[in-house]
Amino acid sequence: MYSKKIIPLLFCWFSITSCVSDLDFTQIEDYTASQEITTSLIYFTLLPNHFINESGAIQSVKTDVTDFEGFQNDYIKDNIVEATFYVEIKNEFDTSFSIQFDFLDDNNNVTYSITRLEIASNQLDYTFEENVIINNHPNIKNTTKIRTTVVVNNSTVLLTSNETNELEFKSASKIYLVTGD
Repeated sequence: MYSKKIIPLLFCWFSITSCVSDLDFTQIEDYTASQEITTSLIYFTLLPNHFINESGAIQSVKTDVTDFEGFQNDYIKDNIVEATFYVEIKNEFDTSFSIQFDFLDDNNNVTYSITRLEIASNQLDYTFEENVIINNHPNIKNTTKIRTTVVVNNSTVLLTSNETNELEFKSASKIYLVTGD
């Protein structure tokens, strides 16, 4: 009977006198979270007839401007620290191409340019990657459009609208966000 009373008493005594520490709620101020978001940017396929105008003459330059809304989101704009751009190109043509990839603001001013891409003729597996540290290029956060310019490097190579060769361009971006700094 003595042991039945002592066990609960000892349990209570150890519970009251055990080690405790105050909770430190200020630890949350030092917390940082990081995210990676991958998204596609631009995709297109060009056929020979895209480089030939109505009169049959070769147009050696094709330019397209696409809206880009990635930095219109305040959360992304405020927390982005780095971006990596990926490009894959398949060139089935017997001519080489240069591709320029520019980020533009609302006034069409260049906020950032990807290194000019030089794609050899019949290069079926061209890949490219460029990393951007946002602190070194803060203007990129003002981007609202992306301009892609494709140049036929050797316009003397005969292109006919009957050909089925294609230039396929794929691009993506991985952005790195850090919050709580």
